[in-house]
Amino acid sequence: MMLISAQVNIEAAHFTPFGAEDDARRQIHGHSYLVRAWVQAEPGVEDLDRLREDLSTAAAPLDHALLNEVEGLAGPSMEAIADFVAQRLTPLWPGLRKVSVARPTLGYEVVRELV
Repeated sequence: MMLISAQVNIEAAHFTPFGAEDDARRQIHGHSYLVRAWVQAEPGVEDLDRLREDLSTAAAPLDHALLNEVEGLAGPSMEAIADFVAQRLTPLWPGLRKVSVARPTLGYEVVRELV
């Protein structure tokens, strides 16, 4: 078995609904995210193009959206984005093992490992 992966970029806005009134994060602002999925597969069995297409479809409701208003998203965090995408990919890819969301410009990344 091997892990194969695909990644897509999304652009999304959000605001943080907590903190001091003068906290800049309370204002609507946007980020660039890199969303990546890993699937355990037999070499040559899974189609990388299909994985990227399915990942793109799973992340599409978040792209150019206000995350605070996306139905089914638990909150406007990187962790919530990873869970949102994983929930949509799992039925399509039983071998899904990880979904990560990164903000490459800052060097941040969260990884949701699935069993």
